[in-house]
Amino acid sequence: MESRFLSEREIVGFRDYLLREEKSANTVEKYLRDIRAFAAFAGDREVTKKLVVEFKQELLDRGYAVRSINSMLAGINSLFAFLGWSDCRVKAIRRQSQLFCSEDRELTKAEYLRLLDAARQKSTTFFLPTLTSTAISTVELTLGIYCCILCCIFTIYYLFFAENCDRIK
Repeated sequence: MESRFLSEREIVGFRDYLLREEKSANTVEKYLRDIRAFAAFAGDREVTKKLVVEFKQELLDRGYAVRSINSMLAGINSLFAFLGWSDCRVKAIRRQSQLFCSEDRELTKAEYLRLLDAARQKSTTFFLPTLTSTAISTVELTLGIYCCILCCIFTIYYLFFAENCDRIK
């Protein structure tokens, strides 16, 4: 097996490849920045899977967000695929999504009751328990509200139509 060292020549070749593949300027810039960070970490050491795993652990130890680390690994893995170094590729870090929010973000009973009182005044009690106990996103919540509104519209239309049909008979 040939020895593998990362030099500017490989990085420039990869940049040219990304440009030929019509990757966006932002993608090219991000990949190159991440690859250069890895190259600085590697220094004069041979590139191996073990070294890439060490780099991943270093990023975790420095407090990088999992999403940021996975983004960096995507660029590095793309470089390895381009260079034919597929055995150096590493897996992304798996993140388990939390069903409930962390304890430091939980509402106290008093806060929940105050929120519930406000919701009763606004007639929004049907989705408040779901909203306060899960990590539902704004998009999911908005979609849910739109679905509820559509169901109400169809129900009202059906009842009105059914009522008018009875009058016709």
